[in-house]
Amino acid sequence: MAIDPSRQAAQDSDDEPDNQVFATVTNGNHVDIDDSDAASDTSSVLTEIQPHEFEGYFDERDGRLFHSHGGLPYPLPVDGPEQQRLNFQHDALCQLLNANYVVPLAQILTPTPGMHRRVLDLCTGTGKWVMDMASEFTHVRFHGVDIVPIATREPPANVHFEMADVNRLLRWHDNTMDFVHARSVSLAVVDYPAMLREVARVLRPGGLFFSGEVGRYVKYAPNSRLHTSAYAPGAGNFFRVINDRLARYRQLREITSDIPQWIHESGLFEDITVQEHFIPIGDWHEDPGMQSVGRTYKAAMEIFADSLKPMLRDVGMLEWELEDVVGRFLNDMNTVRGMVSVYHTVWATKV
Repeated sequence: MAIDPSRQAAQDSDDEPDNQVFATVTNGNHVDIDDSDAASDTSSVLTEIQPHEFEGYFDERDGRLFHSHGGLPYPLPVDGPEQQRLNFQHDALCQLLNANYVVPLAQILTPTPGMHRRVLDLCTGTGKWVMDMASEFTHVRFHGVDIVPIATREPPANVHFEMADVNRLLRWHDNTMDFVHARSVSLAVVDYPAMLREVARVLRPGGLFFSGEVGRYVKYAPNSRLHTSAYAPGAGNFFRVINDRLARYRQLREITSDIPQWIHESGLFEDITVQEHFIPIGDWHEDPGMQSVGRTYKAAMEIFADSLKPMLRDVGMLEWELEDVVGRFLNDMNTVRGMVSVYHTVWATKV
């Protein structure tokens, strides 16, 4: 059912109904917004997705469900196992950081009379980060966008999920958001600098942008003299293979080292903070808390490896070859102690 501008403005007010359904935007035009809250104009209409329509947003291949948007690069399934992987990864990162965020949000999201604080989560996936944050910042309005409707269909009153392609113009007007969160978007974004320009457009001056990406490689823990090429060749080869295929066939190269420079070169941000966080793979760490992180993250990586098999088949890899590549990676995760992934975080303030 289409929602006209006046009705959407009413729904997006503070007294909106608790049970919101997923919505989609019919085109990529900007939405005219005043500072009271989000509203749609006549050039961009939000349409509620009805239960009988959900099936049309998915395609089945190799016994897995994928998004049905043929022109978009995202290579992974969007079904139950993949949603479990996203939740495992979310839990591992929150345990690792002991929080849902590492940016200085207290001042940015401080309640201010006459102003609605607003946060946008790009590539929200299952929406778990949004849901956790919404319970912590109950006065803040959270918007989560993704290309498939896999988040909860009954979010709390301060959460709104909708479908959108982050490679296109966002529907919000200039200077609308206080915080834009972009975690694990590198498999969905084909032009990161262009996305940054759009992020800066919708951020209010002084608003924060956050990027969080797990590098598509493994290494040994800091201070180790070991190298994965010698001691974990299966893991090293797995990431060489998938990075080659993703770059050649999906135009998705490994970009974690480029993001800080792109933010700087855009000229749209200041006070850029860059950090690296090491995620243990498995329970080899001496600290019990990190052992828990490692077990959860290893479970996520096992699903990740399996979820990439359809993409590898699609680009012509033979079954025995892909099983060998994935199998050797899984064997290294189960037998080699000391391996880590690197979680790259960058945050910056809009000038």
